[in-house]
Amino acid sequence: MKETRNQLKEAKRIVVKVGSRVLVDETGRPDHERIHTLVSGIAVAHDAGHEMALVSSGAIAAGIEALGMETRPTALPDLQMAAAVGQTRLMSLYSDLFEQRHIKTGQILLTDDLLKVEERRTNAQNTLNNLIAHRIVPVINENDTVATEEITFGDNDLLAALVSILIEADALILLTTTDGLRNETGERVSFVDEVSEDVLALDKGSNGHLSTGGMKSKLLAADEAAKAGASVVIADGQCPGVIQKILSGKDIGTLITCG
Repeated sequence: MKETRNQLKEAKRIVVKVGSRVLVDETGRPDHERIHTLVSGIAVAHDAGHEMALVSSGAIAAGIEALGMETRPTALPDLQMAAAVGQTRLMSLYSDLFEQRHIKTGQILLTDDLLKVEERRTNAQNTLNNLIAHRIVPVINENDTVATEEITFGDNDLLAALVSILIEADALILLTTTDGLRNETGERVSFVDEVSEDVLALDKGSNGHLSTGGMKSKLLAADEAAKAGASVVIADGQCPGVIQKILSGKDIGTLITCG
């Protein structure tokens, strides 16, 4: 187990995925302090030589606040409208904060069929790899403005796994509002080497009104990425220095590998 955690110290290419509830407050307003902390963590890793990519939720939630909606809408056109409004606000925040750290960003909007259509896969892969090669941090989100059923596919958890597969990432960090998976007695599960039905059954379905993901979504995404060779950690995105702690091999969150 310690040896497995130590492998994270050697991770070169890393995908960080952050969920909606980490980024916004209960009303859907972007939490600038949390976003600043996230950007700082990625910037520190970037400056240390890691190749970083960010998969960020939060566009719909930010749009809900900007449009004065009291709750997350259920109608697809309203969700797409919120995404269109919120995505510009979210990307502007990221661009400004990374620029303060002298890091350039590039926005990439994808859908969950990116591995199914060869041309889209190749184009996305080439763009992402070229951005990373030029030390530009890709900021990736689901293309909610044109999505249909994809708009609810797990708060970008699956998208993050697909991106990690596409760019052959060494590690995938899924940041949420819990410190990983918990067992039947409420204790944190430090390590999972197989996402079995028993492991999936530990999910209690705690989705919030500002997100569509849950622990099961993260476990399934982690399984996909781990099978492709990435070490996956589900951890608390509100924990100070969480990215650096994970990459230093500390026992936080839930580490998921394959075999």
